Amino acid sequence: MAAATSREKAHDGPEGGVHPAATFPPVDPVSATERPFIWFEPHQDDGLLWAWKLLTHHALAGREVHVVLATDGSASRIRRALNGDESNKYWGRHYPEREGYGHLTPMSPKAFAKARDRELKAASGPLGIVPENLHLELDWRQPKIDVLRARELIIRYADLYPDAGLCTMWWGDTDPCHSALGTALRQLHLADPVRFPDCRWVVRRKQGPTAPGAVPYQIPPQFAATAHQMAKNACLAYSSWAPGETEDDGMYAIGLHSVGSDLAAVKRGEPNWIVETA
Repeated sequence: MAAATSREKAHDGPEGGVHPAATFPPVDPVSATERPFIWFEPHQDDGLLWAWKLLTHHALAGREVHVVLATDGSASRIRRALNGDESNKYWGRHYPEREGYGHLTPMSPKAFAKARDRELKAASGPLGIVPENLHLELDWRQPKIDVLRARELIIRYADLYPDAGLCTMWWGDTDPCHSALGTALRQLHLADPVRFPDCRWVVRRKQGPTAPGAVPYQIPPQFAATAHQMAKNACLAYSSWAPGETEDDGMYAIGLHSVGSDLAAVKRGEPNWIVETA
C-alpha cells in the first residue's frame, strides 16, 4: 500500500498531533442560515474567556453571530506593564527599547486600545465570526460603560436585528462594565419581554457555581470537538508577541499578560456558565 500523504496523515488524529475535529471538510462548517445572535462584549477578550461555547455553538449551528464591543478596553493596567512601568506576573518586566518597540512608548490609551482591537479581530474568525459582524463601535465607545449607555447600545442593535437573540455578561458580575451590560439587558427584558424575548447572561467561571440560576452551558456532542478546537485557535491571538512599527500594527500578547490562567482554562475546555432567566 502506498504511504499516506501528509493530508491523509492529518486525519489520523492524536498520533499526528491534529485535533479530532480537524477533518478538513470541503466547505467551512460555519455557514450562517438562521436568525442572528448578538454578543455584547465588555472588553476585547471576554467573549473567548466566558462565552466561547455559546459563540462557537451558535456559529456551527448556522446562526449569524455578531460581536458588539462596548468599551475600548484602554482602562486595563496592562498598558503600564507594556510601557515598562510595572512588572507583570506572566511576563516579568518589559524593557521596550531592548524589545524593539521603545519608539512606541509610552503607549497611549488610544494605541493600547488599537492593539486590543487587533487581538479581538484575530480571534473572531476562529470563533466563527465573519469580519463584517464584528462591531468595534469606534466613534461611540469609551474606556468604561454604565447602565444608561449599555441600554443605548443594546437598544440600537435590537432595532437593527429585531429577531436576534441577545447575550452579555451576568448582572451580578464583579466587574462594573460587565454588570452594567448585564443589568441593562435584564432591565430591558423585564420591562418589555415582547420586544426583548430571547436574552441570556454569561457568568464568569469563578462565579458560575454560586450564581443563582447559573448552569454549565452544554454544546451538542456533534459540535463539541470542533467548538473546542475553534476556541483553542482563538487563544493564539491573545498570546501573540510581535511588536509593531507603528501604533497601527503589532501584537503584544495583552490577553496573555492579563488573563493567562483564564486562557489556559479555555484551552482545557472548562465550563462556560449561563443564566437564562432574569
